[in-house]
Amino acid sequence: MPKITKIEVQKKNKERFNLYLDEEFEMGIDMDTYVHFNLRKGQIVDAADMEQIQKYDQYRQAVNVAIQFLSYRKRTDHEVIQHLQKKEISEAVISSVIDYCHEQRLIDHEDYANSLKNTMILTTDKGSGIFRQKLRDAGVEQTIIDEYAERYEKEQPMEDIIKVANKILRQKKGPMIKRKEKLSQSLMQKGYNFETIKIVMDEMDFSQPESEIEGLLQQELEKVYNKYSRKFSGRKLINKTIEGLMRKGYKYDKIKAKLEESGIVDGTEEIE
Repeated sequence: MPKITKIEVQKKNKERFNLYLDEEFEMGIDMDTYVHFNLRKGQIVDAADMEQIQKYDQYRQAVNVAIQFLSYRKRTDHEVIQHLQKKEISEAVISSVIDYCHEQRLIDHEDYANSLKNTMILTTDKGSGIFRQKLRDAGVEQTIIDEYAERYEKEQPMEDIIKVANKILRQKKGPMIKRKEKLSQSLMQKGYNFETIKIVMDEMDFSQPESEIEGLLQQELEKVYNKYSRKFSGRKLINKTIEGLMRKGYKYDKIKAKLEESGIVDGTEEIE
């Protein structure tokens, strides 16, 4: 029967030991494995004992990998499993490691969701839709996602969302009807739901001076007319210009008036 003849601390890692059987190096083990099996010099170990020691030490190494991974920030089951899989750790060992992490509260999906909620509300301009997606990507259960997304919506200050909306609105150009449309799309892309967007839009000032609309229309008229003049002429050119400006949100009567003012039409043309 093999006998443990020496157990020595590794030079590069004081938390691990070299195990020798019959004066020959057998394997490295960590402190927990050493204590778990109460290993000592002179102890007789058979093949079954060594198999158990090896399996347990593999598990302990995987636990240490997980703990190091979790030390940087909170993680979910899914994230830890993916990390361990990249280390080519067996599924059976990974399952045991995940159980250990839950027992030690190293992984807690509710805590993860709550922490992400607080961080996103404080540091981003995103709505609950983006928050939901991040939790889904991290593998959080749907019931937790629903609960904490609801909390997200209640806790995110409406005045902060209105500030975001006003900033977006200032960046958009053109008539207000089109800017409102673009604003709504931008807020949806940031993860805000329809109800929140409606509340925000109702609180905002969308008035626009006529002089501003006139100036914008004149600029757009020149651009659109010049663009279509490369392909069309006559009535077709005029109609294409009107259609292009209406798509940008300008009203038909104002377009007609601006065309007449520019001397492009006589005011009798209609869109085909």
